[in-house]
Amino acid sequence: MGFLTPWALFFAALSIPIIVLYMLKLRRRDVLVSSTLLWQRLLRDREANAPWQRLRRNLLLFLQLLVLFLVTLSLARPFLSTDVPIQGSAVVILDASASMQAQDVEPSRFEAAKRAVEEILDGLGQGDALKVVIAGPRPVVLEGGSGDRNALRREIRALEPTQGGVDWEATFALAAASVSQGEEMQTVLVTDGALPETLPSLPGEVRLVTVGGGGDNVAITTLATRQGELGPQALVRVSNYSDAPVEPLVELAANGALFDARRVRVPAHASADVTVTDLPYDTRVLRARIDDGDALAVDNVAWAVHVPPVSGRVLLHSPGNLFLERALGGLPNVELTRVGPEGPLPAGNYDLTVHDRVVSGTLSVGNHWLIAPPAAPPESELRVGEPFTQTAIVEVDEDDPILHYVDWSEVAIRQALEVVPPPDARVLVEAEGGPLLFVVERPTRRLAVLTFALEDSDLPLRVAFPLLTANLVHWLLPEGRSDLPAAVEPGAAVSVRPDPLAAEIRVTDPSGEFHSLTVGDQALVFGSTGQLGVYWVEQFDGDGERVRMEAFAVALSGGEESDIAPLDQIQIGQRAVEMGVEEMEEGRRELWPWLAGAALVGLAIEWWAYQRGALFGIEG
Repeated sequence: MGFLTPWALFFAALSIPIIVLYMLKLRRRDVLVSSTLLWQRLLRDREANAPWQRLRRNLLLFLQLLVLFLVTLSLARPFLSTDVPIQGSAVVILDASASMQAQDVEPSRFEAAKRAVEEILDGLGQGDALKVVIAGPRPVVLEGGSGDRNALRREIRALEPTQGGVDWEATFALAAASVSQGEEMQTVLVTDGALPETLPSLPGEVRLVTVGGGGDNVAITTLATRQGELGPQALVRVSNYSDAPVEPLVELAANGALFDARRVRVPAHASADVTVTDLPYDTRVLRARIDDGDALAVDNVAWAVHVPPVSGRVLLHSPGNLFLERALGGLPNVELTRVGPEGPLPAGNYDLTVHDRVVSGTLSVGNHWLIAPPAAPPESELRVGEPFTQTAIVEVDEDDPILHYVDWSEVAIRQALEVVPPPDARVLVEAEGGPLLFVVERPTRRLAVLTFALEDSDLPLRVAFPLLTANLVHWLLPEGRSDLPAAVEPGAAVSVRPDPLAAEIRVTDPSGEFHSLTVGDQALVFGSTGQLGVYWVEQFDGDGERVRMEAFAVALSGGEESDIAPLDQIQIGQRAVEMGVEEMEEGRRELWPWLAGAALVGLAIEWWAYQRGALFGIEG
C-alpha cells in the first residue's frame, strides 16, 4: 500500500492537543459544606479535573482519536496496487450482443462484463477519464462518460443486453470519434470472445477483457416458409454448438396454436433440418421453439411470417420469350395468358400486363412491367432514347425488397435503352449509361421498367432471373403482396410504404406497445426493432377504418450469435489478438472514499455517545 499525499499524515499530530485537553482539570472555587455524603459525585468530578491526571479509559477520547486517524488517512489518499487493463484515459467498448445473455457464468456474461467495466472505472486515477461505447445493432455512447463517474456507474448498472448482433464498423467509428483530437486513444474491448474472426481497424492501443468461455448451446438458426402444392410448408434448422449430441423437443405453433411437436437428434457441432409440409392453409405467423436447458435462451425461439402466394391474371405481351414464359408460369396461382405483338390486346381485366419489347399505345387498367420498351406510353411520363453500351453496373439498391436475394454482381449486358424515369421513380439498378431497372408507384397503378432486352444479357441464364421475376410479380400484383420483408435482424430499419388511402400507420411490437408513424409524401422508416418476435403494421384511413394490415418478424438468423464459444484469435485491422490473453498494467485503487465514510460513521457514534451521556448523566 502507498500514499499519493503522504504529507497529510502530519495531521495526526492533532491527537496531542486532544489528549492534553483530556488531561487538564477545570479550576473550581472551594466551598465548605457540613457533610460530603451528598457530594460524592462532585468530588469524583473534582478528582477527574485534577491537572495532568493520569488518563483513564474514555469512550469519547477513543472515538475522537479514531475519527482523526481516519480523516488523516483519507487526506493521505492511500491506495492498493492492482492489475488493470488500462492506465489513464480510455474508451471502453462493452459488447452488448445477444450472445452476452449466455448464463455460463453467474448471473450472465453481460453482468460479468458490467462488473469488469466498473472495476476499470474504479482503477482510474484522479485526472483520468473513461468513455463507454455500447456495442450493439446501433452503438451508443453513455452520457455519463462526460466526467461524472457516479452517473456513469449508474448508467452501466442499468444497462441491458440487446437481442441482436453488433455493427462493428459503426461501433469502432463511434469509439474513435469520442476521443478528442490529438489525444492518444486507448481502447478496452470487454466481450465474451464470440466475435467475427476479422474486425475493422481501430487506432491506438487495443486490449481485451473477456468474460464467459463456454460453448454449449443449441439454437434455431433458420425458420422459413414457402407455398407448396398443398399449402404452406415450413423449414426449421436446429444447430448444435455443443461437444455432445442433443435431442431437443421442437414445437411449431401456427397462428398461436400448437400444431406439431417432435424430437430431433442433432449431432455435435452439426445441424438438423425439420420439414413440415402440412401446415394449416391459413397460416400467417409461425413460431418454432426448442425445449433445451442450454446456456443461451434467446435463440431457442424463432418466428416467421408467411405471406400468401401472389395470385392474379397476368398477360404476357411478347413476340416470344421462353425464359420469361417459364419464369412467369412457374409462379403459384398465376394465370398466364400470352399474346403476340400483332393485333389488339385481348379484352378483360388483367391484374398485371408484361410488355416484352412491345408497347400498345395507352396502358390498360392494372399494373405493368415494361421490358426494353421501344416507345413510351403517354401516361407513363417516360422518355425513351437511343441504346447505350455503357452497361457496367455502378449501383444496386440491395435493401429494396424487390432485389432480395438477387445477385447482380456478374450479370453481363450487351446494351440497354436510355429510358428517363419520372421524378418519383425508385431506381433499383443503375449502370454507367443510365438506369437498368426502376419502379414507379402511383395511387392507381404500379409500373416496373427493365431497360434492356433479356436476349441482350445473360440474366435469364442466372439464378437471379427467376428470383427477380418472382419479386417483381410479388410487388406488382395487388393480391397477396406485402411490401414488408418477411424477417429482419434485430435493430434493422424497416421501410413502410403508406397505402394511398392511409392517414395513420400504427406498428405493434411483440410486447404490445404501439408506435405511431406520421404519413407523409415519402416512405416511412420504422427502426424500433430491438425485440424478437412479430410486428404488426396497420394502416387506417381518415375515418379510422383499417385499409391494410401486414406483419414482419424480427429474429436471429445465421447462427452468428448462437455460436457462443470464444475464438482463439481475432484480427483487429492488421493486428492479431490472442483471445483470453489479457495484457494488464499496474493500477491504483484508492481507499480514501471508504476511510472518509468510516470517519463520518465514527463522528456520528461520538455525537450519539456524548448526547447519551449528557441525557442520562453518564460519564464518557
